[in-house]
Amino acid sequence: MPKDNYKSEISALNSEIENRGDVWELYYKRGYFFYLSKDEEKAKDDYLRAIALGLNPTEVPYYSFSCSNMLRRDFLLPEKVLVVLILIVVFVALSFQVTDFVLWIKSVLNV
Repeated sequence: MPKDNYKSEISALNSEIENRGDVWELYYKRGYFFYLSKDEEKAKDDYLRAIALGLNPTEVPYYSFSCSNMLRRDFLLPEKVLVVLILIVVFVALSFQVTDFVLWIKSVLNV
């Protein structure tokens, strides 16, 4: 969509917001078009307004400008799986070290 269409979409959403009042879907859509037109500050304001009006940010895709207080968005599923695998490996390694240590203590104490 050309940049000029973003302006027309924003204008149409401005009119709809004026007519319908505070509806989070309208702020969300307008924020998206602000974002596409590289006006990230207005996009962020609209996105935050949409949240204040009832948008559940866990059910709707985030825009990159919303990352400041939504750090968990950057922690994607493949990274979570990798972290779990690393934790399992560390746990197994530590378990073997503890087992080896207990066996060494037993051998020293001749138990």
